[in-house]
Amino acid sequence: MSERVLIIGAAGGIGQACVGLMAGAGWHVIAADLTEAPGGAESHILDVTNPEACTALAERTGPVDAVIYAAGIVATMPIARTDPAVWRRIMAVNLDGAAHVCAAFTGPMITEGKGGAIILISSAAGVRGEAMASAYSASKAGLIALVQSMAAELTPHQIRVNAVAPGNVDTPMLRAVARDIAKAGGDDEAEVWKSFAHTGAAQRLVQPGEVARVCMALCSPEFSAVTGTTIPVDAGYLL
Repeated sequence: MSERVLIIGAAGGIGQACVGLMAGAGWHVIAADLTEAPGGAESHILDVTNPEACTALAERTGPVDAVIYAAGIVATMPIARTDPAVWRRIMAVNLDGAAHVCAAFTGPMITEGKGGAIILISSAAGVRGEAMASAYSASKAGLIALVQSMAAELTPHQIRVNAVAPGNVDTPMLRAVARDIAKAGGDDEAEVWKSFAHTGAAQRLVQPGEVARVCMALCSPEFSAVTGTTIPVDAGYLL
């Protein structure tokens, strides 16, 4: 029987890449998102902001060997004009949702006694805050702290917990950010997008598959001694 991985945010750019890569590598993929996730062997509709829904999903699926939390939303806004409702929604999806999922699925993992891996998709913006993205940066920094806390707690159960911190990834979400920035500043969207592609030492965007490969590696036995870490996948964005 193949190992089972739960991928949350499976309809997004990085989530889809994780689904395709891990299904192709023989994992039994359980894909969950607000909409039907393409390419998943088993697909579920899930609102991560609802803890009861996360618990119900864990009861339906049973224990899994790995969890990848790739759900996330973003908004660009100056802190002085922050919309409290937008701030709360970003925290609810990016940080609270991760906690709800982990709370629901770690119990069965512990009971089963096989150990496992949890990977939370943070961001370079969670390592180094970004202007006009206070809510997003704070939520992603929170994921890094959550990873460290859970790793310390779950290591005795052979459950490894790590974060991946992508830089600018070529996804629909980043393209929407480019549109928002261009609209707010009266700039050309193509120029904004070009600036994203020329940030960091490598002067290029990261592809979703590059992030997915790191996530899959962190789920493998080869990384059995790695826990509590944050791995940048950013093409030198933070350099």
